Amino acid sequence: MGKYRAVIDMGSNSVRLVIYYESAEGASYEVDNIKNTIRLSAFLNEYNEIVEQGIAEVVRVLTQYRQLCEARTVSSVTGVATATVRKARNKDDFLRRIRETTGFSFRVLSGEEEAYYGYLAVVNSMCVTEGFTIDIGGASSELVRISNRRLVESHSFPFGAVTLTRQFFQGEIPTTEELAALEKYITDQFTSHPWLREKELPIVGMGGTVRNLAKVHQRMMRYPFASLHHYEMRKYQVDAVFHYLKDLSPVQMQGVEGLSKERADIVIAGIVIIKALLNHIGSERFIVSNKGLRDGVYMESRLKTQSSVLVEDVIEEGIRTLMIHYKVNVLHARHVECLCRTLFEQLAKEGLHGYGTEEWLLLSIAAHLHDIGRTINLGEWQQHTFYLMVHVLLPGLTHKQRLLAALIASYKGPKRMQQLAAPYESMITEAEQQMAEQLGILLLMARALDRTESQQVSEVMLARTSDVIILHCRGNVDGRSLEAKTLEEHKKKFKKQFGLPLQIKWMKP
Repeated sequence: MGKYRAVIDMGSNSVRLVIYYESAEGASYEVDNIKNTIRLSAFLNEYNEIVEQGIAEVVRVLTQYRQLCEARTVSSVTGVATATVRKARNKDDFLRRIRETTGFSFRVLSGEEEAYYGYLAVVNSMCVTEGFTIDIGGASSELVRISNRRLVESHSFPFGAVTLTRQFFQGEIPTTEELAALEKYITDQFTSHPWLREKELPIVGMGGTVRNLAKVHQRMMRYPFASLHHYEMRKYQVDAVFHYLKDLSPVQMQGVEGLSKERADIVIAGIVIIKALLNHIGSERFIVSNKGLRDGVYMESRLKTQSSVLVEDVIEEGIRTLMIHYKVNVLHARHVECLCRTLFEQLAKEGLHGYGTEEWLLLSIAAHLHDIGRTINLGEWQQHTFYLMVHVLLPGLTHKQRLLAALIASYKGPKRMQQLAAPYESMITEAEQQMAEQLGILLLMARALDRTESQQVSEVMLARTSDVIILHCRGNVDGRSLEAKTLEEHKKKFKKQFGLPLQIKWMKP
């Protein structure tokens, strides 16, 4: 029997509740996510006390969250509060009143803890081994240096998108002088930390500013892939979005595609933080993480009983979770992957393709997940598989990798692949599409060899003559079996892609 657990992140700009489901098999995934923008930092008075109106707003929102948690039968709720509560002189009274009124208890995180949880979310959802992370909040920004997947340096800076906007911008549209003063202030803060001088490493960004920056850029580019996690921007693209937004009036900001109306008045200051960091470090790569502090808090609580809070293999864990969620026949999927590996390696040995580890990774993922569309509908299940692999997050993969793996997993034939790939033609080359088609044929063959999902074919061997490829299939089946019939259907596709006819021979164990 599975259970629901929740995390509430009380930030300086918004209060967010995320509910996770943990299956009996050990998989976990997000099932609900709700946010209220209350600008808690704006409710600090001159004595750094949260005023009554601010307390009332928090109680109102948390009362609604309590109703949702009860309806979802959430078994445990972890509440964390960040910079504004950390700064508030009356934080103890504030948290006591929340606990008595709503039943939720909150732990006030230090800046170092904020940085750690953001780091944990990134390394457990992306294949990042070297680089920096930045989590831009409303009143603080946390930076981390990652080396070999480990946190080696971190610092919490006492500024965020809300506080910098209030501190530096006087009017509705920031002046050139205000923007220059803001960037200088931020850069001066970075300069006092020598570990921020390492050059050319990627920066992974978290937080609402980062998500809105990416959404605006995706709309500007008419980007076809509906995902933020692992979206990558170059430095000049960050600059382009900044220059597009910086002179817009509040009314014009409200009409910008991809920009949240609740964040329109503070996003410029947040982007200046990103610009200043890219310039200071000398990095050209900015990568978006849709996972952040609250996910890190949850990951720690879920993984703390294990030997490490770091997921050993991010991609493998993501595949395992999807296979459980979509009720994939694990024995069949693993056997298909094993057959794919043999076909892949032996065709390479015979000189019929020059693909390596990166392409094998795509085929392996496709082999494990090719059946997930069957849980939607058996009719056109390949199309459902494609849709799910494109739209459901698979941690550790870039958008291009997800797209190519989806094309391989859903492959039926060249015409259908072209139809599926057409909306994404700006993301992949013709050579990459041909690669997906060739690997898709290998997956078709491997699936055919286990058509009854009973692992009757135990071994396959390839041999090449001058004018033919001979596929020897060993197992408890013969040429009259369903496996043999299904495999015969793919011989023409094989010849078209690899240039040689395929001859099949069946052998007993």
